[in-house]
Amino acid sequence: MKTRIWLSLALGLIVAASGTMLATSHEAQAKPAAGAKAKKSDKVTLKQSLGRLSWGMSSEEAKRVISDIIMDDFRAKTDGNSDLSFVDNTRKAHTQRVENMQKSYMVLTRENSAGLGVSIVGEEFMPDANESLIIQNDDIATKYYFFKDDKLYKMAVVYDSNYIGAIAFDTFCATTAQKYGPAKNEVWDDDGNFLESVWTDKTDVKLTVKNKHASYSTFLMVFTDDSVESKLQKDHKAYYRSLNSGPEVSSAIDALTADSSPEEGSSIDDLLGKKTKVDLLAGLSQEDIDVINGKTTEKEIEKKKKAKAKKAAKDRKSDAKAKQGLEIY
Repeated sequence: MKTRIWLSLALGLIVAASGTMLATSHEAQAKPAAGAKAKKSDKVTLKQSLGRLSWGMSSEEAKRVISDIIMDDFRAKTDGNSDLSFVDNTRKAHTQRVENMQKSYMVLTRENSAGLGVSIVGEEFMPDANESLIIQNDDIATKYYFFKDDKLYKMAVVYDSNYIGAIAFDTFCATTAQKYGPAKNEVWDDDGNFLESVWTDKTDVKLTVKNKHASYSTFLMVFTDDSVESKLQKDHKAYYRSLNSGPEVSSAIDALTADSSPEEGSSIDDLLGKKTKVDLLAGLSQEDIDVINGKTTEKEIEKKKKAKAKKAAKDRKSDAKAKQGLEIY
């Protein structure tokens, strides 16, 4: 009798323990993987980068929204601060930013935009084409808001060179990818220099990050309404090129590239007083010489250059953690 009681008790304990283990197992399975959602929420859409602004907004609407954003920044920086001097100075600085932004509005003409035409944003507009601009300064960057027919279609962000410091462009792009996800496209030149990265998503915003460090010691982020920008881009680039090349340059190039006359062909002989053999291949790379001699094709050379650029991208890829705390718009 006692044996049966003990057996019953033992079986009861085993069943209870099994139930607890099963319940624990089910609970563990029901819990999502730690960090899975956190990673997703870290990424934002390109449209969110505009904040309270939206494509098609008029310049007057944009000025009101930007004013509110500037003063919200003032409140965020001074909230709970009992230092009256700090609060007052911060208020004055932000109020001045609002005034400067509102006064910066201009309809872009050849007369008033010549300086901008040769600046870091020179490729981003076309004068005398019913385009206009608002400029806003903040702690780390200058923002250029472009309008076509008084409708907002572009925001260009030029980071302060002191803020960028010595950060590499690939690191900057890697940090941007942490916010917006992987870039859709990258552009490299034949020498393996990283020129730009492009982001698109399911929204109506396209982001192009441009490496302007060689000329301006900084980087440029351009958010655009691509349906508008795609129609204007060709004219923008043509205008920029016209400003950055004078008639003297064009005529010099024409002279150099023009077909030589028979008389010009003997100019070296005339100078040296004898028949001179000129090595026309001197200074050319072996790849170019092979193309001239028919040993390889330009297509094969292009393939090699792309492979070289790809290898350079891999070799020079740096960790975004190298610039902890870098703020990306």
